[in-house]
Order: sequence, then C-alpha cells, then structure tokens
Amino acid sequence: MKLFGGYGSPFTRRVGVTLLMYKLEFEHVALRSSIPEELEELKRLNPLARVPALQTDEGMVFVDSATILDHLDQLKGTEGQLMPATGLFRTKMLNLIGIAAGAAEKSVACYYEEGINAKRPADKVYRPWVDRMYEQTKDALDALESMVEGSWMMGNSITQADISVVCFWDFIIKNRPSTAPKIECPKLEEISKVSNAMKEFSATIPA
Repeated sequence: MKLFGGYGSPFTRRVGVTLLMYKLEFEHVALRSSIPEELEELKRLNPLARVPALQTDEGMVFVDSATILDHLDQLKGTEGQLMPATGLFRTKMLNLIGIAAGAAEKSVACYYEEGINAKRPADKVYRPWVDRMYEQTKDALDALESMVEGSWMMGNSITQADISVVCFWDFIIKNRPSTAPKIECPKLEEISKVSNAMKEFSATIPA
C-alpha cells in the first residue's frame, strides 16, 4: 500500500498511526499540494487534490481519512480493531471523533487565513469570522475534555478515538496563535503526551 500526504495534515497522520498500530506494510509518499508537480499527482489520485489518499496493492485508491480508516479496519478483521464494527460504543466513538475532526477543520481554516501558509493578505482577513472559529475550536476541545472516561478517551484501552483526537489536538495546539482564547484541557494534554511517547505516534510527528 501507499499512503499519500504529509504528516503535517492531522488527517493523514491519523491514517499513518493506524497503519503502524495495525502493523500493515505501506510506503509513505509525502505529497504536498503547494508544489505544482506534486499537486498534479494529487489530482490524479483524488479529484479534490487533497490528502490523504491510500493506494492499495491492487491499485484501488481511497480518499478521505474516514473512508481509509474503515478500509484498514476491514483489513485488520474484528480481532484487535481500534474501531468496533457495530454497536452503541462505535456510535459514541464516531460522535466523539466527529467533534474532534470538526475542531481540526476549523483550525485548518484559520491556518490558511493567518498561519505560516496564509493565503490571504493580513488586511483582507475577516477578523470576526476567524475569531469565531478559534472560539468554536476551543468549545469543541472543552467538550472533548469533559467526555474523557478513563486513562484514554473511552476507557482504559487505546482506540481510534485516541488516535484521531491526539492527531487533531497536536495540530490545533501547534498552529494556534497566542492571541486566540487559551485552551486548558489537562486530560487531552496528558493523552497526547502518553500517545506521542509510543513509537507509532512518534514516527509520524511532523517536523
């Protein structure tokens, strides 16, 4: 298999961590949409020209990290899956991950507004909109903090909820400016710290 996309994307990173956790062999190709030649390759893989994309050994290409993770769960089989195949626990996990993914998407939007890859001149940034996204991101993380149920997000064993939340949390914290409302989520911070000490996470920490 080939995983396309840099680990600077939290969506690509959560796929990379999952591949490593499942001990599935893959080649990582860190395509970047900011480089014209690599953008063309991304377009070939994904009509939206965004990462991640996963090419199977049979040549099939899956896009969108949630779709890719579902495929990896099926490859893994029911034994040792990070995401339950059915049941209320699965639904609760998907709900939790949905909140985390939404927070990350808000953060990505701010990143392109005024981060190191800003696409808009500073005087053209619509401040009320950006400030609202920072507030929404904080509210989502505060909600996730209140949902922690043990040493991990959903109990005392690592699940896909932890992988996704940590990847999204790390991106948000790394790219959040000091002018944005302060985030204080000690439980999420501790889960991130413990996770990033694991080889599957440390191997995917972006530069």
